[in-house]
Amino acid sequence: MSIRSRIFIIILSCLFIGLSLAFIVAERDLSEGLQQQIESELSKQAKILRQSFAESPKVNNSISLKSQIDSYSDASGSRITLIARDGLVLVDSDIAMDILESLDNHSNRPEVIAAFNNGSGSSKRFSNSIQQDMLYFALLDTTSNPERVIRISVTNEYLDRSLASLENSMTLIIVVALIVAILASVIAGNYIRESLMDLERAASDISDGSYNKKDLGSLPVKRRDEIGSMARNISTISTNLKNQISLIAKQRDQFGSVLDGLGEGIMVCDQNGLITFRNDQIMEILGLDEIINKSINDIEIPALSRMYKKAQKKGKFDSEFELETGEDDTRWILAHMNKAKSTQELILVVHETTQLRQMDSMRRDFISNLSHELRTPVSVIKANSETLLDGALENKKDAKIFSKAILHNADRLSEMVTSLIDLSRIEYGELKFVIEKIVLNQIVESVVLAFKNKAKRKNIQVVFERQSEVTVNSDAKAIERVLNNLLDNAFKYSPENSIIQISLRKQGEAIRLAVIDQGEGVAEEDQDLVFKRFFRTASARANTQQGSGLGLAIVKNLVYNLQGDVGVESRPEGGSEFWFTIPIK
Repeated sequence: MSIRSRIFIIILSCLFIGLSLAFIVAERDLSEGLQQQIESELSKQAKILRQSFAESPKVNNSISLKSQIDSYSDASGSRITLIARDGLVLVDSDIAMDILESLDNHSNRPEVIAAFNNGSGSSKRFSNSIQQDMLYFALLDTTSNPERVIRISVTNEYLDRSLASLENSMTLIIVVALIVAILASVIAGNYIRESLMDLERAASDISDGSYNKKDLGSLPVKRRDEIGSMARNISTISTNLKNQISLIAKQRDQFGSVLDGLGEGIMVCDQNGLITFRNDQIMEILGLDEIINKSINDIEIPALSRMYKKAQKKGKFDSEFELETGEDDTRWILAHMNKAKSTQELILVVHETTQLRQMDSMRRDFISNLSHELRTPVSVIKANSETLLDGALENKKDAKIFSKAILHNADRLSEMVTSLIDLSRIEYGELKFVIEKIVLNQIVESVVLAFKNKAKRKNIQVVFERQSEVTVNSDAKAIERVLNNLLDNAFKYSPENSIIQISLRKQGEAIRLAVIDQGEGVAEEDQDLVFKRFFRTASARANTQQGSGLGLAIVKNLVYNLQGDVGVESRPEGGSEFWFTIPIK
């Protein structure tokens, strides 16, 4: 809505409210004044009539009274009624004598009651007798015996005409007020609009980033009214804003260049511990929400509170601490806090070292596990070789036994090295997958067929719950190797005369393939560890069937690279269920 429209509505509303109030007051006062004037006239007429009755005491029969009040009624233009104390109408100038008995009893009329009680009374109401609004005045006639009331009434036509005239006048005034409101709104609106347009253009230039004096030259700064004061304030604000933005931009560029080169989490707090600055990386490293204007003691990291106290005393402090996350995981943080000499602010620089620690731990574990796994076959090969060299070659039977042991452990070493190489290729993404549409039933049946001889030796029955043709888009060789490793693992730890089941079913947008054996099962505390390299359960290490501890690690990495999931569950009735999923697409 434009300024002129608003001003027009305001002026018109004010005029309308003012004129409405004036009309209400004028109508009330005029109505009351006219009514009082009419009552005064009616009172005079009633008194004259009463005096006339007093001077003519012989006029006491109904016919004479009717004739006399008819004469007065014609002369005054009013209606005259004589009412007895019991409320019966004795004579009425507008009613014929023969129908007076049909009139209502007037003892309940307010003016009649007031006249008998106080000597006179008046009222304004609708008359059922003549079907008109009437103004009544009643006067007690004490000259007659018994007493009676002289009531004189007139219609409201004069009062209604006066009020109608007032309404016509108000209508004319409203029309004039409307014209005045339009002219006033146009004049005032144009005057204010031009001034506000100058202010709006200047404010628009400031919002667009323009702070040149020539762009603000149209501001009416020399005016002495409110608009001039606003214009001067806008001019001052634009100048100050320009200076502040220039300073901030310069500091931002300098500080941003430094932070961009660091790649670390930065936080600054004042002497009271109130945090005044932070970059986004420290929020990510420490896993915090917004910390600006919070105390360093309120962010619920005790290590930082200790660093703050130490740095305030010593000027700087270094620390490496653990940070517990909401996922039951531990993150390692390397932090350095330094106290600025100029501002006395404390600057915290943090760096996450979790990955470095994990890599170091993995390196140590890998070397330890590899050394342990290699030590046994190497020791066996060495011992058997020494035995052969010490003379066992002369005995063909012993030589054959020791040679088989050397060959078996050499195969173990070769298998372990091959698995390590394959696992490294999978982990580093060097193994390329060929994604194509494959039928899982065919792959499962080919793997089961490959284990046919092994199943006969241990008298183990492999049962495949064959489904209808199940197809996925994946790598056939990778799925075949995963299933081979799981079946080989099941054969190692399944007793003779047992059953190994292979199930295949749809699970959401993936296919779930499970290998179920009847072995000892996997303890709950070991279920998250069996897929790590070189990990073997205690019962597995005691088993005569030796393994490298790398097969399940290869399974996990292959399935993860195929965008699937893998896991193991112990069955209540005994045995384990190793499963993995492959996305259909």
